[in-house]
Amino acid sequence: MAQAKKAAARKKTATRKKAATASKAPAVPKSVSNAEAKTKLQEKAVGQAERKVAQAQAKLDRQKKKVDTENGKLAKLRTDLATKRDKAKGKATAAAKRAVDTARGKLNTQRLKLQDLRGEAKLIRAEIQAGKKVVTRENKKLRTAQRNLTSKLREYQRKLAKKEKAEQKKAEQKAKRAARKSTAKKSAAKRTTAGKKTTTRAKTKKAATRKTPARKKAARRAPARKKAATGSAS
Repeated sequence: MAQAKKAAARKKTATRKKAATASKAPAVPKSVSNAEAKTKLQEKAVGQAERKVAQAQAKLDRQKKKVDTENGKLAKLRTDLATKRDKAKGKATAAAKRAVDTARGKLNTQRLKLQDLRGEAKLIRAEIQAGKKVVTRENKKLRTAQRNLTSKLREYQRKLAKKEKAEQKKAEQKAKRAARKSTAKKSAAKRTTAGKKTTTRAKTKKAATRKTPARKKAARRAPARKKAATGSAS
């Protein structure tokens, strides 16, 4: 009993293992997983490059605002210098001349400041251009990685389909073999039953043939008895 229980338990575990292996999807090959990892890394690289470009663009927008404000200041200083010059022309005093000089100095400093800001904006534009080039390069790499991944996936799917087809074929062959075995068993069973029937028929025939002579003997004996009876009566 204990051995039978152990055997049943082993059978159960084996069936469970088989079911688990059947339900589990086949492991993804290393080439596909590597291609996926490369694609993900490349996507990250593209994202980083795009973020850098976006940051530089935001910086440029801020710089443009600064340039615009400083341009406004420069325009005011120009008008201020023009008015002071006009005043100095009307009244050529030392104070008027000093006012013109200070206004000119302020204008020059503002021009220099604006020049610096424009130079910074130029640098930011160059940074954006470089960033865009990096983005295009990384996008190109990403496209190649994606193509590689799709080709690897197709190859893997082809292999899976081939394997599945082979397994299906095996299962069909197994089913056919089982069907043939069952039909063979059925035919054998039919033959055995037919043989049994024929043997029983033969036996019954033999029994009948054995019984008939006895009846004939009895029939033969009957007239003899009748003759004896008639002889004794006379």
